[in-house]
Amino acid sequence: MALNWRTATTLELHDNLIPDPNAGHNLLGRLRNVRVAVEGSFLHIDPRQPQDAETSGNQEFDVHIVPATAVKTVTYREIKRRGTLVGF
Repeated sequence: MALNWRTATTLELHDNLIPDPNAGHNLLGRLRNVRVAVEGSFLHIDPRQPQDAETSGNQEFDVHIVPATAVKTVTYREIKRRGTLVGF
């Protein structure tokens, strides 16, 4: 199943659960500009910054999964395009 990823401008968890991608011994509870995807009652979190995700190519990276109950808030921006689509 393919996940529908979005960039969250702010992700706040109830506790520090996500390892800092630059210093894994530090756990984070508030992340900015990270990719997230919802699957059922779980949130998948790619803690890398968007520019790092785009330039990593075929490198392996960790995605963290937390239950929805661990999430305090998620904020993202929706882009509304002007005009109408033709042919759909």
